[in-house]
Amino acid sequence: MEKRKTWRLPAKFSYFMGGETTLRAGMIVSPIQPREDEFLLAGVLWGNRLSNGAKTVLYFVAPDFSPFFLQVLGKIGGNLTARAVYWREKLNPSLYLIPDRQYGPANPALYQSLGEERPDWRRWGQGLNPVAQQQLEIVRRFFAGLSSRRVRAEIKAQQILFLWGDFEIAELVRKGKKFELMSRAKWEKNSERAQTWQKAGWVDISGRLNPDFCLAIEDMLSFLEGQEADGTLSSEHLLRLLLGEASGVVTSVWGNPWPWPWLPKERGDFITELGQWFFFQADGQLSAVCPILTKPLAAASSSILLAEVLVHTSLLRTAVNEQGEKLIWDGRVHWLTVQDHVQELRRWHCWLKMPEKFPIWTLAQDWQTNGIKELTSNSICAT
Repeated sequence: MEKRKTWRLPAKFSYFMGGETTLRAGMIVSPIQPREDEFLLAGVLWGNRLSNGAKTVLYFVAPDFSPFFLQVLGKIGGNLTARAVYWREKLNPSLYLIPDRQYGPANPALYQSLGEERPDWRRWGQGLNPVAQQQLEIVRRFFAGLSSRRVRAEIKAQQILFLWGDFEIAELVRKGKKFELMSRAKWEKNSERAQTWQKAGWVDISGRLNPDFCLAIEDMLSFLEGQEADGTLSSEHLLRLLLGEASGVVTSVWGNPWPWPWLPKERGDFITELGQWFFFQADGQLSAVCPILTKPLAAASSSILLAEVLVHTSLLRTAVNEQGEKLIWDGRVHWLTVQDHVQELRRWHCWLKMPEKFPIWTLAQDWQTNGIKELTSNSICAT
């Protein structure tokens, strides 16, 4: 158990080893359906520990696997070879090795509808009564006027969120043929301050939003902007705010922001986490950027699986820019991180046959005070 902690191996899985000096074998077993990003990382860490430079075959044993997990196993290289084994408790024998040929691309037809397309303002307003549609346009114009202060709208099936970075400052919810508008400050730990910002919004007889709601929004923005100025925003919130703004070097390297157009149909969908990435477009090319500021090995494992989702589904095959022109994704996922995490991320590069699909970019040491003014490529395999 102590070795598991030292090697950072999750206790939820079982580990076995065997083989000889020149060829070793390892096994990681999950008796229940595992969370695949955790299973992948734990297995590769175990196999790498057993290998110590020697050729090693690593067997992942579980009741079932997604096609995307199998595809990732086929892309693990170096001294490691990964295989998948079905475990069937009530059958004898209970272990069934999955043939290599099943590690190929999944049938795209099975995954055409992983999510549903995000509606625009016009589509969201369909079904509202005529008065509510007019009021919706007034709400839209009000928040559009705050875009210079980096306020953005995130449109979902039954609600529209208004955000500054990742902070929700207001919410609009469909109620039959009408809607309700409320400010939101659940992120504020000072309950008294949060209560003063809690206001309902409505369109008055003059065709404007009520002043107390507008004042609450203005106060929240000033407070958040003050936190940014004095450096009290968390690094995760600050990075997402700066990437959403996409100016300077971010634009020169990747281009202009491209809004992720898909909504998950239910909780746990693959595309839920994809919505936390950032996408940029320039000259007909689409770039995917995955921010990694904490737990680098785990975040990288998840992104490798999600990259397979993008490769083998239609989520990006219909991507277009604002002019309706086709955008092409080059299959790469850019890991954006800090210098302290580079060495760990490089370890994943050594476990992949094509590490160039996951280029590593690091932020400058002073990015939290001076913004993203410099990005450095760091993609050399760690030993």
